[in-house]
Amino acid sequence: MKIVIVEDEAAIRNGLAGLLPKISPDYEVAGTASDGMEGLAVIREQQPDLVILDIRMTGMDGLTMLRTLRDEGNVCRAVVLSAYSDFDYARTAIELGVESYLLKPVKVKELKAVLSLAEKHIRQEEDEKVRYTPKKAFLSALTGTEEMDPYVKKKLEEEYGLLADGLIGIFIIWLGGEYGKYEEEVGRALTPLGERSGYFSLCTLAREKRQLVLAALYRVQDREKATEYLRKAAAPMLSGLTGGKVVMALAWCGGLKEFHETAVKLCGVLDYSLAEGTGKLIVYEERDADVQIFKYPLETETMTKQAVLQNDGELRRCVRNFLGYCRKGRFRPREVKEGCFRYFNTICHTAEEYGRRVPDAAEMSRRMEQILEAVTWDQIREIFDRLLDMLEENIGGKMEEESLLVRKARKMILEYYSQGITLEEIASKLGVSDEYLSTRLKKETGNTFTEIIKNVRMERIKELLVSTNMKLGQIADAAGYSDPKYMSRIFREEVGMLPLEYRKMHL
Repeated sequence: MKIVIVEDEAAIRNGLAGLLPKISPDYEVAGTASDGMEGLAVIREQQPDLVILDIRMTGMDGLTMLRTLRDEGNVCRAVVLSAYSDFDYARTAIELGVESYLLKPVKVKELKAVLSLAEKHIRQEEDEKVRYTPKKAFLSALTGTEEMDPYVKKKLEEEYGLLADGLIGIFIIWLGGEYGKYEEEVGRALTPLGERSGYFSLCTLAREKRQLVLAALYRVQDREKATEYLRKAAAPMLSGLTGGKVVMALAWCGGLKEFHETAVKLCGVLDYSLAEGTGKLIVYEERDADVQIFKYPLETETMTKQAVLQNDGELRRCVRNFLGYCRKGRFRPREVKEGCFRYFNTICHTAEEYGRRVPDAAEMSRRMEQILEAVTWDQIREIFDRLLDMLEENIGGKMEEESLLVRKARKMILEYYSQGITLEEIASKLGVSDEYLSTRLKKETGNTFTEIIKNVRMERIKELLVSTNMKLGQIADAAGYSDPKYMSRIFREEVGMLPLEYRKMHL
């Protein structure tokens, strides 16, 4: 606790200065003064936590000095010393928010008690300031942990100008695999943006699991000018900082109640960088302007099928041509990514027909998810490169692959798991007994039929929890469970937490 002593009697002033550190080594005498004018200068410079001041001093008295400090917005705590017991002095001191009023000569025991109480109040104030910061408010809103009470709203408005129901911008900077490299630099670069722009204040939240930095904009002076500032000044600066790999998006909402929902929606449109290109600002409300209808290039698919058996680089050229076609137009990301997966699946199916080793059903499911969740063309290109590497490695070699029976069974599981398909139904469709199919599945995959179904369902539930706002009942239905409570119990047994806990952890 930093303390300044303002007292015109040198003996008392020096005595207190020597006594305070003995009462507690945590008490630091930051300065002393013999009158109000001198005291003002010391307090303005040192910004103490507590001022011990005499009421009557030559020149400026203690209460006048304290009133001046309050007019300047200085809210440091004060302990008043006086040889006078006049009620008017005490009343004025109380109006100015003093910590305590002590009569001279001061008893050490009373002084200790007053200082201890002041220290307690200062700590409470510091804790309260931490609790009622914009960062805390935005984090709470982002996870949806609690409803904000009127007192908190008032404190945020008074201390920071943050209106709980006011206009709020969400500016996302997605770094992907480069998150660990650039997160701190991006955070430092964002901090002064609000002050420089003059259009808003800014609070940054690092979201490691989503590999992004989220900046919440509040005290917005002009929405249109703020958007243009981010587009023309902030986006180029951040793109240069990260080597052009960054994906940025902006959306606006009407207060903290809409913050979580808007953030989720904005994360869902980061893949519009496939149409816009990395390094540019995606504005949520403008994302579908001038979009084109994606037409799947059947002629490229035909050429690709013919190139699968060749080993002269023709297949890679076909893949480059396909991806180049996809990048050329301004297509809706979902449509173009579905086209990419269709093309990926065509290559695998054709290669499999010619006896080549291809990803199994579980791997195909993962690749589909990776393509549909991709944000940049680099991610999609990497998925195709891994497939091409696999196909080239096993040309002419001995291929170790699952039996055709197991591959077909896994394919049917992936296609019909949400409809409650049984082992008996799959075995019947494949023309074998359920006992034989069960044995082959266990031998070749290491898992029973029930375990395979459960694993597929768990992965689907995780995907829907993180990427959608669907309720548990809807997720249960999509994953093939008729009872959401039963689904939650199985999920907790497998994952170690309840579905809603998993969703909050991955926000």
